[in-house]
Amino acid sequence: MLKTIFFRFYGSIAYMLGLLSLIAFTLFANNGFVTVGLFLRDPVLGAFSIDLPASFTPGNPYIINLGLVALFGLQHSVMARPGFKSALKKVIPAPLERSTYVLATALVIFILILFWRPMTDIVWQIETGWLRTLVHMIFWLGWVITFLATQMIDGMHLLGVKQSFGAKEPANADKNFVTPAFYKLVRHPIQTGVFIAMLATPDMTVGRAVLAAGVIFYIFVGLYFEERDLVSEFGETYQKYKERVPALFPKLW
Repeated sequence: MLKTIFFRFYGSIAYMLGLLSLIAFTLFANNGFVTVGLFLRDPVLGAFSIDLPASFTPGNPYIINLGLVALFGLQHSVMARPGFKSALKKVIPAPLERSTYVLATALVIFILILFWRPMTDIVWQIETGWLRTLVHMIFWLGWVITFLATQMIDGMHLLGVKQSFGAKEPANADKNFVTPAFYKLVRHPIQTGVFIAMLATPDMTVGRAVLAAGVIFYIFVGLYFEERDLVSEFGETYQKYKERVPALFPKLW
């Protein structure tokens, strides 16, 4: 009984911190904390935006920021590999493996937000009011695509809640390969949404460009390993899907 309570508590905490970190990242990446701070009459919150960071860590901002992006990419890629998952399950109970991944992701995102250095030189800036609004809408559209794509493949399982609450992980032989909604258009709509959001800004600073370039680079590296794992897991079924459906953006012809 105590073990069940602990598992559920651990999974719930990981889930809530995971959601909180994703919300924080979307606000951070688009200087959204400035708007939230003004709305709540707490200008200090604005310091958690990408161009006004909360912590001025000494050192070269390029090295620090690239190191933070690399930490994010390494944590995501390494902990997602089957070999690491198997090793982790020997250290912690198997139902908590996914929640631990979510918890580690949240921690890395919070570290990135707290220790990011400002790089405010302008790469591009859109002045026209309606066009700025449109680009902001595209930014949020990207995150909506990511959220919906997550729910289409069982978001509660993806974030570890079902496992920590007692749902058993199906054996490989019992897993079904499905392609709901967005997955009929692209193989990785979660990453499609992130890709769009990273580039959709009316005020592209050097810092935002470094973050976007790092995240997009991670997307391509991460997808290489993920596709290899999926081919290994689903074999010819996934290989045919891969040949038929593009990775990130739907065919326009």
